[in-house]
Amino acid sequence: MSATDRLIGTDEPAAWRAALEGVPHSFYASWDCCHAVARNTGRPTWLYVGERASVRVVCPFSVRVHAGAVDWVTPTGFSGFASNGPWPGFASHWAAFARAQGAVCGYIAQHPAFGHPSLEGAVAGEETLYFLDLQGGLEGVLAHAGTDRRRDWRRWQEQGHRFVTDRTALTDFLQSQHRPFLDRMGAGRAAYWNEAALAALLAAPGAGLLGTAEPDGRLVAATLYGWTPWGAEGMIQAALPEGRAHTAALMLGGIQDLAGRGVPWLNLGGGVRPGDNVAAAKMRWRPRAQAFRRLKQVYDPERYAALCAVAGVSAAFTEGYFPAYYAGPAAGAVANQSASQASSPAGSIR
Repeated sequence: MSATDRLIGTDEPAAWRAALEGVPHSFYASWDCCHAVARNTGRPTWLYVGERASVRVVCPFSVRVHAGAVDWVTPTGFSGFASNGPWPGFASHWAAFARAQGAVCGYIAQHPAFGHPSLEGAVAGEETLYFLDLQGGLEGVLAHAGTDRRRDWRRWQEQGHRFVTDRTALTDFLQSQHRPFLDRMGAGRAAYWNEAALAALLAAPGAGLLGTAEPDGRLVAATLYGWTPWGAEGMIQAALPEGRAHTAALMLGGIQDLAGRGVPWLNLGGGVRPGDNVAAAKMRWRPRAQAFRRLKQVYDPERYAALCAVAGVSAAFTEGYFPAYYAGPAAGAVANQSASQASSPAGSIR
């Protein structure tokens, strides 16, 4: 049974969206999200589409170039492989395709709600993400959450705060407060979106926007969550210092919106480290835990080993950053060459 493979670029929104039709996927796989990410990173970003009989497998990826070697990486968040059915042997098919395209290796952040062992191949590691079941609506989430969450919700309402849904006001707030908020939080560089990329993300049809205001109407916090019919992802928040106390209310307002759309779950993400305060705060919602699978794939072992040797690291190095050769002493100067050097995964599909 023959299979076909193709790549769709971010300059083809209609084709990208058509390829995702009928394939359960996360917002992170959508054209809107990947287009915004490409504007943020400058990296060429593609949607792989493989088809065999009635089965379609999709996977978004961005292209990086290091010392002349191409590697592929999940653009942002959790997407990875998604399909509308099983494809036994796909993992080997994918590896052969990537190798034929000139990719040395790839890092795939596999969404827990999608994918399948036959698509993924070997898993390099797992971490925990937390998911809220939205099928019982806001009342169902509150009934399941701890009593402190219900108490916080009642207090917030009694104090006269209100939600803000005006997209223009919310867009302006997130554009102006995104960077100052992350600066105050001491966030890493990867958390920042440039102005053009953030504008593109905020304009996405699947981007849910919600804010909270003080009794006098002053907007003090806002959140952005991305959704598809199959689930939602918490993505960006920004708040003035006095708006930090609105975090739980923002969460509940988003839950109410998503449940009203029939979205079945919300991915809260995980902790920075296992069992840290971030994870503990999410556990107060009593979510279900699911394993996020990290796929560290080597398509060209000889080239990979040679790059590791030049970088002075072991090719067997699996902890920390992947590819291992990015961790070498001289890696930083050439880790991200210009996007023009990677205008396609290897020039064209062979």
